[in-house]
Amino acid sequence: MAPFPPSWDGPALALTLILLAAAYLLGSIPIAWLLARRRLRQDIRRLGDGNVGAENAARVLGRQAGIVTAVVDVGKGLAAILLARGLVGDDYNLPLALLTGAAAVSGHSWPVWLRGAGGRGAATAAGVLLGLTPAAAVPAALPALIVMGWFRSATGCLAAFFIGAVGLAALYAGLQLFGYAWADAAGALAMPALSAAIHFRRETQTRRTSRQ
Repeated sequence: MAPFPPSWDGPALALTLILLAAAYLLGSIPIAWLLARRRLRQDIRRLGDGNVGAENAARVLGRQAGIVTAVVDVGKGLAAILLARGLVGDDYNLPLALLTGAAAVSGHSWPVWLRGAGGRGAATAAGVLLGLTPAAAVPAALPALIVMGWFRSATGCLAAFFIGAVGLAALYAGLQLFGYAWADAAGALAMPALSAAIHFRRETQTRRTSRQ
């Protein structure tokens, strides 16, 4: 697989920037905010725990809205990776995919439409992981859904999914299955790590604000 871009000037650079901008805009669609505005004519950031994500959407708007939000947020991350594969073609590679995924997660967490006040990005990161390592992510979805059904926790569901997907990617790399290498396992780890970093930063900001 050829590296992309082959140089940092000309058409390759322009294509990379277009791809990253498109991934950011995909990620920035604030579905939970839009649903709350439509149904309640309120800003979801002022309701529940203030998060623009599926768990707060379910808490404020009901289970159906939570499911819709989760599906859309996961779909944003998956769509960004599929866009990268389709737009770049044979030049698609892991570093570019990780940049694209990070752009989508950043769009969800810091959407320009909400002046940077978005969600934590975990569901979008899960969608990116589905696109990056489908052979590991798809089997990991089943135990994650079981956790969701048993504990009724979107956070627990996503944690189970990330642990399962990264673990399977590492297992495949170690056994040399499905063409996986250790770089793929490291790439799979990057998305939950990014989501955890955003979550930690948001929690720190929330605590600081509550003390003032």
